[in-house]
Amino acid sequence: MTKPAGPTILIVATRSEEIDRAAAILEKAGFLVASADNAASALEWIYAQPPQCLLIEHEGPLIMRNPLLAELKSDNVYGHLPAVLMLSREDLGKGVDWTENPADDYLIRPFTDGELTTRINLCIARAHRDVNANPLSGLPGNIPIMREAERRIAAGQPFAMGYLDIDNFKPFNDKYGFSRGDEVLRMTTRLLVNAIRTIDSNETYAGHIGGDDFVFMTPPALVTKTCKQIVADFDAIVPSFYDEEDRRSGFIQSVDRKGAVQTFPLMTVSIAVVDTSSVRVTHVADLSARAAEVKHFTKQLSGSNFIIDRRKT
Repeated sequence: MTKPAGPTILIVATRSEEIDRAAAILEKAGFLVASADNAASALEWIYAQPPQCLLIEHEGPLIMRNPLLAELKSDNVYGHLPAVLMLSREDLGKGVDWTENPADDYLIRPFTDGELTTRINLCIARAHRDVNANPLSGLPGNIPIMREAERRIAAGQPFAMGYLDIDNFKPFNDKYGFSRGDEVLRMTTRLLVNAIRTIDSNETYAGHIGGDDFVFMTPPALVTKTCKQIVADFDAIVPSFYDEEDRRSGFIQSVDRKGAVQTFPLMTVSIAVVDTSSVRVTHVADLSARAAEVKHFTKQLSGSNFIIDRRKT
């Protein structure tokens, strides 16, 4: 049996003997290690394939703002990712402005193998307890999604909430295997995040309920544009996950939920949206019930589609 891959740690630092040692320690402990030498490339990596934790080397006085930490922690999609700041004892003695450097923990150089792995493991454990992030996508899970929806409802803040579901994902997973299925979920995460990041608004949100079910929130006026982009991007990319013969045929043969061999079309995406600026919603249960009803109708349509519920009643 293949051993499952461990959490990914992104080390953001200039190359040095100590950084190489940190990477070797983490890999020996079972982590997957990625590296970036500046804030821009680190953010590029995060948006493409979010790690479970960042290990960041701070350059310059610690009373100054760390640009990567500031950018990461202000992000309304990946701001929950834990970050460990690497610094020297001399740096710590000069004082750290933790408001300008919102790290989740810190590590003093030089460090032992145990100190490094313990700090990383504790940060990841705290993140799972506090945020309940989905381990595959890195997006917030059920509990934080519900909290965010409840917060907006209680504040009387109009928003549109979209429930995204991949059609025919299970037959694809059964035929091609979980590894390729996970790649489809990662691709869906990337295009969802990219779609809402193009919106000029700090009121966007994305979450991963589990499996092939995702959630996003936008201002009501921008949800149609967001749905159109998600649908277009998904339809453009998803055929590349199929073998050439299946791609040309436009369908695959796989088993249904009863174990019978059936023919299934290529995967599409269905998005059920509830617009709270039109629909009276007083509780997250109202939101879920509305979305489930709209989702039922959306999935009966052929191809990728979205339906926005703006019914007044």
